[in-house]
Amino acid sequence: MDEHTVDVDGQRLLGEKILIATASRPVVPQIEGLDSVPYLTSDLLTSGEEQELRELPRSLVIVGAGYVALELGQMFRRFGSEVTLIERGAGLLALGYEPEVGTSIAAYLESEGVRILTRAQVHSVRKVDEDILASVQIEGEERQVRAERFVIAAGRRPNSDRIAIERAGVELDEEGAVRVDEYLRTSVSHVFAARDVIGREVASQMATPVGSHDGGIAAHNALSRENPRRVDHRVVPRAIFLDPQVAVVGMTEQQAVAAGHRCWCRAVPLSVVPRAGAVRDTRGFVKLVADRDTTEVLGATLVSTNAAEVIHEAAMALRFHAKLHDFIDLLHVYPTMAEALKIGAISRFKDPAKLSCCAE
Repeated sequence: MDEHTVDVDGQRLLGEKILIATASRPVVPQIEGLDSVPYLTSDLLTSGEEQELRELPRSLVIVGAGYVALELGQMFRRFGSEVTLIERGAGLLALGYEPEVGTSIAAYLESEGVRILTRAQVHSVRKVDEDILASVQIEGEERQVRAERFVIAAGRRPNSDRIAIERAGVELDEEGAVRVDEYLRTSVSHVFAARDVIGREVASQMATPVGSHDGGIAAHNALSRENPRRVDHRVVPRAIFLDPQVAVVGMTEQQAVAAGHRCWCRAVPLSVVPRAGAVRDTRGFVKLVADRDTTEVLGATLVSTNAAEVIHEAAMALRFHAKLHDFIDLLHVYPTMAEALKIGAISRFKDPAKLSCCAE
């Protein structure tokens, strides 16, 4: 294509405005022998996967330990498969999450029988009978890991390299993401982009809600004659659908300190939340990140049952710059998991373990 023309299956389409939304695909790392063995990617349950998984494998090796890998790993382990996760880093969910999240989730998964190898890198794979044998280096030591199925879940990359985008003069970043401004306009003024193809531009992320939200803004700015709308990713709630769930919004403690805040940051165990006791699942914690001087809440993390539902209260609070006492003063239904946020805020002033069920 050029800056006004798109070629689709031999048909040339001319447009005054162009909107790029070509999504992303799984990253496939360079591993010796990978091209000669059957493997699945993190899209193994979608129509885009070359192979279709029709039977439950007795064992899987999953390369990567991001949110998709963790969700798949726990799911297949509960189905009955033996699961090994291979993570290059020192722990799970090290980037963008509180450190308590990775250690907690690792303990829960290992208690269910998921094998987790950290500081590990797959160097080669080969077929052995009906299995795949992976040679894995762990802190200088070579190990052999064998499984029926080999799954790649090592992240995603934008599909910008599949549309000859360079002919239009659209600028990309070093990872192939389309560069956009706050209006989702590219370096070519009449070309807009949104969703996974912009990667993490404008503080975005590859996530369905963000992509859906941005897609509407990009279409509005590209196609309507009304005033353009800016994207605002200051408050983006996210969730990992494990058991217990992980949900986050706003800054982590590390990010708040790096931004210059004097941080009041505390993690409170779910054992002090009445609802957690009532459902007999006290795994997890709630952590609030607040400015010590203003008490404005800057971030929240939940590891708990229904965390993905509860995080929306924190997201709305961050949207309107709520303070700790706003969480405390809000009347919460008792007993609910949402009370975890109130109890987390109370812990700034009192020990919640010494309070009665509804005390403030």
